[in-house]
Amino acid sequence: MTLVQLGKILRKEDVEWGDRVINNLEELAEVAKYLRASGFLIASTTGVWDLLHVGHCRYLGMTRATGHISIVEVDTDEVVRQRKPDNILRPIVPMDERLEMLAWSRPVDLIYQLVQGEDPIEFIRVMRPDVFVVSETSQDSKEEYLSLVREYCGRIEILPAQANVSTTERVRQMMMAGGVEKLIAVRDLLDRMLEAARSPEAQLKEEFNHD
Repeated sequence: MTLVQLGKILRKEDVEWGDRVINNLEELAEVAKYLRASGFLIASTTGVWDLLHVGHCRYLGMTRATGHISIVEVDTDEVVRQRKPDNILRPIVPMDERLEMLAWSRPVDLIYQLVQGEDPIEFIRVMRPDVFVVSETSQDSKEEYLSLVREYCGRIEILPAQANVSTTERVRQMMMAGGVEKLIAVRDLLDRMLEAARSPEAQLKEEFNHD
C-alpha cells in the first residue's frame, strides 16, 4: 500500500477494493505508524466474517465508531478450521471472497489479511490499536486471550451480541433443511453478488487483462 492509496482511503475517495487490503506485518506497522503520527485513533477488531449477516454489520459499525479509522483482521481458512473443528464445512465462504465483502462494507477502512501459519496475536502486537473491540460471544472475550493482548491495546471494548443470529446457527439450520446443496447455492449467490458489486471500470480492466 502506498501513501497515495492510503490518502485516498482516508479522504473517502473511490479505490479498488484490493487497495484496502494489507497482507504483511511490515506494511501493517508502517501504516499504523503513519496513522498514529497523523493523529488518527485506530479502532480494530478480528474475526472470520463468514456468511456476513446483520450482526456482523452492526458490530463493524460500532467498531468504526470507537475511533477515526478501522482496521479489520480476517482469519485464514486454516485458522477457522482450527477454531471450529466440529464443523468441517467452515468456512463456508473462502478467504478471498470474505476479504472482498469486507472491503465493500462502509464501516471498514482497511483490512489485514492474516498470513497462513501466522499467529493472530501478532496483528495486535504490531498494530497496537487505540481501541480493540471484541464480541462477548467470541473466544476473544475470554480473559485467557485478553491477557495476551491487553498490553498492546490502548483500551479494550467488549460488545454484546448485535443480533439474534450467528453464522454457526445458520449453517446448522441449512444442514437440517437441505444440507450441503444449500451451502453450495449460498456460495454461488455470494459469487454473483460480488460480481455485481464490482465497478464497471474494474470489470472492464479485468476483461482487458484477460484478453
